[in-house]
Amino acid sequence: MTPRVIWGTVTVAAMVAAAVVALDLLADWVGDVGAPLWISAGFFFPFIAGIAVGPWGNSPAGRAVGAVVGAGVVLLPSVVYVLAQEPDLSVMRLPLLLAVFTPLAGMQGAIGMPVGASARRRAR
Repeated sequence: MTPRVIWGTVTVAAMVAAAVVALDLLADWVGDVGAPLWISAGFFFPFIAGIAVGPWGNSPAGRAVGAVVGAGVVLLPSVVYVLAQEPDLSVMRLPLLLAVFTPLAGMQGAIGMPVGASARRRAR
């Protein structure tokens, strides 16, 4: 096994573990249907952004933007909810959710943006 395969396997295992923890935390907050949809949004929105920007989305800068878009999928709704509702954060376990879900969505975005960019390239 090459180091690339080993690191890829470790990364996927870490993403699965983070997704399982995030699903458990989100189920109490947004329900059984909303939790997987929100986790999938970490791929979806960067994918759509990759289609919009085209081949640039497959560059290192495009991957970084995809990671930011993915993390934004987690952070923006969370911040809006906290500012609007003023919930008890310890009961919601929001700090743990953000610590697990934000890097997961960032990785999903870094993967999703180039996939969307290449999808546009194949469509022509």
